[in-house]
Amino acid sequence: HSSSAFSSSRKPSSFLLILLITLLCVFLLISPSLQQSGDYYSRLGISKSATQKEIKRAYRKLAVKWHPDRNPDNKEQAETKFREISQAYEVLIDDDKRRIYDQFGEEGLKQHAQGGGHGGGGFGMDPSSIFEQFFGGSNFGFGDFFGGNGGGGGRQQQRRREDDLKGINMKLPLDVTLEDLYNGRVFQFTRVKTAHPPGAQPRKCKCREKVTRMVIINGHMQQMKEKICDDCSNRFDVEQKTSELLIDIERGMKDGQTITFYGEGDASSERLAGDLIFELHTVPHTLFTRKGSNLFMKMTLSLKEALAGFTKHITHLDGRQVEIKHEGVLKPGDIIKVEKEGMPFSRDPGQHGNLLIEVDIEFPATLTTDQKKAIAKIL
Repeated sequence: HSSSAFSSSRKPSSFLLILLITLLCVFLLISPSLQQSGDYYSRLGISKSATQKEIKRAYRKLAVKWHPDRNPDNKEQAETKFREISQAYEVLIDDDKRRIYDQFGEEGLKQHAQGGGHGGGGFGMDPSSIFEQFFGGSNFGFGDFFGGNGGGGGRQQQRRREDDLKGINMKLPLDVTLEDLYNGRVFQFTRVKTAHPPGAQPRKCKCREKVTRMVIINGHMQQMKEKICDDCSNRFDVEQKTSELLIDIERGMKDGQTITFYGEGDASSERLAGDLIFELHTVPHTLFTRKGSNLFMKMTLSLKEALAGFTKHITHLDGRQVEIKHEGVLKPGDIIKVEKEGMPFSRDPGQHGNLLIEVDIEFPATLTTDQKKAIAKIL
């Protein structure tokens, strides 16, 4: 009787165990694909409340970083990351697709695309097309890395053609404060530039092989060629285009450092657009001076503070009140070091240099007889 009760109690337990094992196997089968795809917001490193400017800013930074042509030693991973970044950008930059994704996830996007839903259009653009549209009509050597047009040789030929046609880079100074370099900042920059229409291709010139005259140089007959047709001097159509850029000043960047926007310079009828390069110029600060990752400042102390110690507060570059405390005797020119209160390291903004304070002592202009006697007695 007791044995019967024991066996019947094991049946539910066995069933639950089998069910748990089955669910675990299913999870292990689907988890790699889930991990690979990831959340679109996390792919771009942004919050779910991110604005379009923040989305564009994140895409620009990651697309250049993970472009396969910039990662020849790690191309397979770069292609995967580039596809994921491009897919996330394609969805989140489009209000309709983003709304569908927020409500129904990636599966909802696929069903929307299959059903030809209004607003968002298709789903799954070629990453190189997204990159080309974002950066103004040319990949500038970043093209055809997903199996298009002739493989590696075709890519190299295209890169050489674009390098030959590339125009002059434009360098502009950008004034930044120490506060900008300490905390980070995003500038919005708008300019009207000369550009080529989207997808513009250079006109082919047939006069390149045309021999215009024969000359004798050092006793040898040589052919002289000239480029004289209209296609040589007017190879592209041009137009005026308003360009809006987000210049991301990262924490810890340095004076003289450059930020490059590829293909954002001016194009011409003969040349592709060059790059637009911003060079950081640090505006002098009223309190701090930067030297590498350290900050320097001067502090004037009274004779009493220099001899007996002091506690003071200074306003740092992020608005915090930093306590400066010293006990003991100081002399003019001494340095007080406050660890980890300097500039952020550009490669690791969580780490900081030091704050170095040079001491200046303000001596009294005169002393009374009693004061002199008291000092003499103490010393």
